[in-house]
Amino acid sequence: MINVPLNKILFLDIETVGCEASFDNLKTNKPELAYQFENYFDWFEKRFPEDGADGFDSMFHNRSALVGEFLKIACVSLAFVNDDGTIKMQSFSGTDELDILQKTQKVLQKVGSLNYFLCGHNVKGFDIPILAKRMMINGLMPPKILPSYDTKPWEIKAIDTKDIWQYGQFGSIASLELMCVSLGIESSKNMDVTGNKVHDAYWVDGNIEGITKYCERDVEVLIDVIKKLMILK
Repeated sequence: MINVPLNKILFLDIETVGCEASFDNLKTNKPELAYQFENYFDWFEKRFPEDGADGFDSMFHNRSALVGEFLKIACVSLAFVNDDGTIKMQSFSGTDELDILQKTQKVLQKVGSLNYFLCGHNVKGFDIPILAKRMMINGLMPPKILPSYDTKPWEIKAIDTKDIWQYGQFGSIASLELMCVSLGIESSKNMDVTGNKVHDAYWVDGNIEGITKYCERDVEVLIDVIKKLMILK
């Protein structure tokens, strides 16, 4: 099922937060972007009706981290599996998004030149486009390993565990947590900081360490998933 050697895969996960602590902060610090958020409120409401009743504040708090223009990257975790089975993990995190992106760009440029594949859960639908978009916003060139608008399907060097689990049944439930539970793998959702708590962990608690640990645990889980899929008989 997985035709790429384990030692030629770069496992990847990112954690994102709203680009400001609140919608009020967005209006103060980035008024033009706040205007755009208001313009697209109907788009958010259709997709997340449960957050629409409380207006812009609730929607921005809960959903801005899902849309590239309204978020910032708080952590990128990358991992290799060495020939002896040990894991080499590297994380870039903090409040300086440009620094995170520059360091990530260097690693991706290097692994791209070495013919690596990227691996993540929904990596094609979220991590890759978000990384590329935030790099462009910050004045950086996305590395060639990140597929772009002109990348042919057979040229994409990405293993998406969401695609694997859906198995062509697009629209089906395919969360990483459900996949892990089904495969008997311990997920990352029992930690103090999880996906829906990342925004407050960053802006309220300043808990970069907790966000990083959560991001790294997701990468470890990805490795466990791929290892399990590689030994199917």
